[in-house]
Amino acid sequence: EGLVVIAPQVRVFDTLAQLSIDVPYVTLQSTGRDPQHTLSVDQISGARKATRHLIERGHRLIYHLAGPQDWIEAEARMRGFLDEMGAQDVPTTAPILGDWTAEFGFHAGRELLTVRDFTAIFASNDQMALGVMHAIRDAGLEIPRDVSVIGFDDIPEAAHFWPPLTTVRQDFAELGRRCVALLLGDIDSAAPEYRGTLEPELIVRDSVGAPAF
Repeated sequence: EGLVVIAPQVRVFDTLAQLSIDVPYVTLQSTGRDPQHTLSVDQISGARKATRHLIERGHRLIYHLAGPQDWIEAEARMRGFLDEMGAQDVPTTAPILGDWTAEFGFHAGRELLTVRDFTAIFASNDQMALGVMHAIRDAGLEIPRDVSVIGFDDIPEAAHFWPPLTTVRQDFAELGRRCVALLLGDIDSAAPEYRGTLEPELIVRDSVGAPAF
């Protein structure tokens, strides 16, 4: 009787657009397409908040460890990072395309530390941030004294990283509630509707400090 589409890749929504769906449906994506059937967390705003937090702490040498290019959230977070860096007139380097895993974050961190021409890293998710933190500590450096790290998602473990991770929280439970309410609203006109985007929240913990240089 109803369909919820949570797959976050562009190709999924391209396929969906070609189908004739004859039941009420809701998609969780932030591309702006098909707005009558969409709910999402504002990924661009969340990435801008993360980037702004680093800049406000004094960082100007910031790398962005992005997610896979065909993922909607990765593209939006990368855009938010670049938008905020541009708005604050901070020079940027090309984002590094990752795969969401802590393993990739670890190896990327090790490579970046061979040059160490940065003071902060904004990782597009908490798992890659965890890998970066591992690489920094393996190099004998401390977070945030030597390098600041910020993530995205606020997974339950993020508060227990060492140090606890500053990150951007998405309220997945509220998104789920609104998604079902929107779907029921399409099925039953008497049910409430919750269209639009949810604003993510910056969660400040201990992994961001002032730059060391």
